[in-house]
Amino acid sequence: MNFRSNKLPSKSKGIEWYWSKCIKEDVNFSNIIIDNKSVDFTNPVDFFDLTDNGADKISYIGRGVDFFSQNIALKEFGLEIFGNISSDTQIGVLLNNVSKRREESEAYALYATFKNIEKSVYCAFSVCLVDKDTGMEMETAVVEISEDEGPYIQPICISEIALDFFTFDDIAMLSYWLGNFWTGVQFEMNTRPEEIQVVKQRESVADSSDEYRDGNHIVLVKKVIPVDEDGNRIKYDESNSNRHFHMPAWTVRGHERTLPDGRVIPVRPYKKGEQRDNPEALVKKKYRFVDKKIDSD
Repeated sequence: MNFRSNKLPSKSKGIEWYWSKCIKEDVNFSNIIIDNKSVDFTNPVDFFDLTDNGADKISYIGRGVDFFSQNIALKEFGLEIFGNISSDTQIGVLLNNVSKRREESEAYALYATFKNIEKSVYCAFSVCLVDKDTGMEMETAVVEISEDEGPYIQPICISEIALDFFTFDDIAMLSYWLGNFWTGVQFEMNTRPEEIQVVKQRESVADSSDEYRDGNHIVLVKKVIPVDEDGNRIKYDESNSNRHFHMPAWTVRGHERTLPDGRVIPVRPYKKGEQRDNPEALVKKKYRFVDKKIDSD
């Protein structure tokens, strides 16, 4: 998709004003209001685990594809890019614009979840960064991606803290890249499905294989099943075709990340979920991976 006709926020006072109205002090990905309905971007979805170079290739494919020209092969999916983020890739350049505002900061991961709703795609994305040797998984923004007279993106909400690290223009350009990634995935799924490689089980021998490391293929990992601390499956609500699991709030415990340069950094603990400010509602979340072939319908 060619976003050239979609002006950056800095190009128009009116656009910049609109973007400023989307700033939220507390962005909660489990309860994003879209068309007066709550959408949960934290539900587990199938996702692509790629290097920055592999993800760049898919986004580049999407640049030459019209938004409405492809059948939607995957209505929702995630993207994870972790480690070895290079300034030689487009996404690496975009992520490391963070250092323009805070020289001591460096991005080490990007997590994004895409959902097709009506005639638009909504993407919630988090940038993970090191700031003074302390890690941070920052829920950055939720944006709408679609096409009218031309392709466009517009914000649904932007985390206030993200503006300490990125400008509106930085967030817009990340959104353009993510929009093209969505379209590139649909194109590949429709025209070259044989290139979709399935990892049998994450955190197994597949993780150390040359095929997994080289990042030359799209890698789609298995669906995840949420379980509680005792290993019991958290029940889904099967009242309709959309599957949801309901937890009022949970904690993401503090943990360590080993960066490509060998540094081990602490990531701050944080809370997620609609009732994350209610201490009585907190439960822990854990994932178990299963070895069944993905149904992409």
